[in-house]
Amino acid sequence: MSTLFLSRSARMSFLLLATAFLLPACGGGSGAAPDTAATPPVATASTGTVVLLLTDAPIDELSAINLDVTEATLIGDTGQQLLFSGNKTINLLDLANFDQPIVFGEVEAGSFTKIRLRIENLELVDKNTGMSTFPSLPANGKIDLLDQNGFAVFPGRTLLAEIDMDANKSIHIVGTGSGKYMVRPVVKVKFMDGGFPEKLARLEGVVAEDMFDPAAGKFLLCHAEDSESCIVVNVGEDTCVFGPDGMPVGIDTLVVGDTVVAIGRFRHEDDDDGDSDSDDGRVDMDVELDALVIEIGGNAAQVKGVVLGEPDDNGKFELGVGEDTTMTVQLQDTTKIFGKDGLFDPTALLVDTVIAVEGVVETSDNPDVNDLIWAALIFVDDKDEVESLSGTIAPDPDPDTESFILITDGGDVCVELLEEAEITLVSQDADGTMSENGDFSDLKAEQSVEVFGHSGVGGCFQADEVVVDLTAQP
Repeated sequence: MSTLFLSRSARMSFLLLATAFLLPACGGGSGAAPDTAATPPVATASTGTVVLLLTDAPIDELSAINLDVTEATLIGDTGQQLLFSGNKTINLLDLANFDQPIVFGEVEAGSFTKIRLRIENLELVDKNTGMSTFPSLPANGKIDLLDQNGFAVFPGRTLLAEIDMDANKSIHIVGTGSGKYMVRPVVKVKFMDGGFPEKLARLEGVVAEDMFDPAAGKFLLCHAEDSESCIVVNVGEDTCVFGPDGMPVGIDTLVVGDTVVAIGRFRHEDDDDGDSDSDDGRVDMDVELDALVIEIGGNAAQVKGVVLGEPDDNGKFELGVGEDTTMTVQLQDTTKIFGKDGLFDPTALLVDTVIAVEGVVETSDNPDVNDLIWAALIFVDDKDEVESLSGTIAPDPDPDTESFILITDGGDVCVELLEEAEITLVSQDADGTMSENGDFSDLKAEQSVEVFGHSGVGGCFQADEVVVDLTAQP
């Protein structure tokens, strides 16, 4: 899994914040605050940094969704600024539980209304057959993410943009059993100038010599192929460290040059955080990673499957990872288990629960003995099953109750929007795909829509998302 980091020219601002956060767990570092008195002054700047984080949701029919991101551009009233040009191959299904940085670019500060992405080489791998199909992308893979209210990149600040590719809503099977797919990109973006993405981030890189002091709660992680692209990783009492064999070790085993996977949450603060940043023109880009899990050696893998038996007294249980494949999962004292509501304990690992396990796989030479994965991190799929309906909106959507009648092939259905329901407007033409966040006033009679949510007790469908296909309008 590839990732991007902060350029070394901007990295000095990251050195201002390296205090580890203190919560009881694995005892990863001392939590001592670093000495910032010797931090060199940071030059003033007219530029800001934009981080594009890619995420996705799972889709039942596919085992992989591979694509190449080849370009990212910001577009505003003053023109275009290129964030990235190259080729980054990504499996979207690896991102069900993680945000992955795909672009970390520096641009002139200003106001913008659009992010333009270009993607290529879409490959869909069928979960049951393992066969790959390569559906064509509309408009050669150009996707515009539009925000009519605009978004700003401020001098010396970092703007996080979380892009949800939403494969579950973008990829449709054409015809029952045909095995053919139609792609209509439904892509959403959430801007965060301060605050945090909800998902964990997973970063891969090499430990750099600069500011290497894990005992003080910090080290610098640099891209394996670009030593000038780095990010500060904070180590605290809740950081669990695992060695190349997948077993728990102390943070003092980490050395310069180690290949590392760091999983945690971005720290993205503003000038009210009480640190050494200021509003006097000094660069303020407070984005670091507060690590929950550190895996040394680059040997970790992600395995997805179904729990076949609850953990025994030794913390072992069987995981079905395919129709004919079973693995053994070994829980450890420091294994972290996550669900949608936060940290769980092993009692959440019930039979038939779908999980994803991150850890080092120990391969067995004996065909009668399962491969074993030493679990560092487990994600429990405890999300509610989402239902969907499609049809057209009947006349006169009601803005007072934020409801409308949906005309479907099976009859008319009352649809009520939940309080924080998202509305996404999607259109396609020869020039590309446009995706835009909307509101209830954008819903009109005869629009072709797909609604996602759950059947309500009172008879109305409770929608937490509405996707409007503007291309299909009469």
